[in-house]
Amino acid sequence: MNLTRTIWLGIVAATALTLPGLLKADPCGYGNVPSNCYFSDSVVYVDYGVLTLLSPSGGTLSTTDLVTAETGLGSFDTTPPSLPAGFVGLFPGLVPQLESDPQSTFAELPSYLYSGLLGLADANGFGLVQDPAAPLNEPPDPAVVAFDAELADVGGPYITTSDTGFQTQPYSPADCAYENTISPGLCTGPPPPGVSQYTFTYQLGPTAIDDNTYTSFVTFQIYSHDVTEQLIATPEPSTLLPLGMALLIVSFVKYRTSTSASRRR
Repeated sequence: MNLTRTIWLGIVAATALTLPGLLKADPCGYGNVPSNCYFSDSVVYVDYGVLTLLSPSGGTLSTTDLVTAETGLGSFDTTPPSLPAGFVGLFPGLVPQLESDPQSTFAELPSYLYSGLLGLADANGFGLVQDPAAPLNEPPDPAVVAFDAELADVGGPYITTSDTGFQTQPYSPADCAYENTISPGLCTGPPPPGVSQYTFTYQLGPTAIDDNTYTSFVTFQIYSHDVTEQLIATPEPSTLLPLGMALLIVSFVKYRTSTSASRRR
């Protein structure tokens, strides 16, 4: 599936959905913006999924919930050019907004996604630093490299028996109807392949820091990836020595037989 970076769709939709509230809550407004008011757009890429580990005989040994993320922090529209640390520290407050969004229910996002995101909150927002040059959902995409490393950390050699690849959330007619209650005609049916139906964009701020006011729109682009792996059977240590001795005996007998035959010629 050709998954695309659709940040601008989230920003446009988020602006349409949050503008009335923003005009009421933001002292900077969207009209005559004072010189100490700053706006930015950021994006968080999130990969989540379940790793199912099978025994050599096929029984389920474990299921592990995986969440990795990377954040591309956007610069503010005017100086200062970067997000203050105090503002980035507010990013965990975005998780309750994501969890309470009706779209998250329609998209069937699992509960472990939210706790996983909170566990990844750091000085960069959430997780690793985005590499814009890396192809989305393929190595060396930082979140994918981290996700693949967790898939490989199963304690022994394995084979992959099932792999969904990275997927957007399934289409939901209920979500389509919900979107059209907000803006008639916003949703007209399933999106093109590889494009998410959902716009997970939320407002952070306005927040006053050092006599400046900061506001940012943060878009989550979320992909699921489920994998089943099966451990490969290895000989028990107690059988390795007898097996080795048997191989040596067979090799010795073959050598003696071939030597004896050569001497008779």
